[in-house]
Amino acid sequence: MSEKTKSLVTYRLDQRSLEELYKKYGRPGETAPGVKAPRKRNIPPPQQEPGAVPLLETD
Repeated sequence: MSEKTKSLVTYRLDQRSLEELYKKYGRPGETAPGVKAPRKRNIPPPQQEPGAVPLLETD
């Protein structure tokens, strides 16, 4: 790889802009604004309810 393809772009935001981003996308460590991410990242998918029909068929 050449040096031109390894460019790094950084941004410095003022406090107001940063708060707007946090309001829209959430703070670091949140899955959504105001929703804390679970500590355990490899959470298994929810179990299917008995008698539930899958939305997508794989046939």
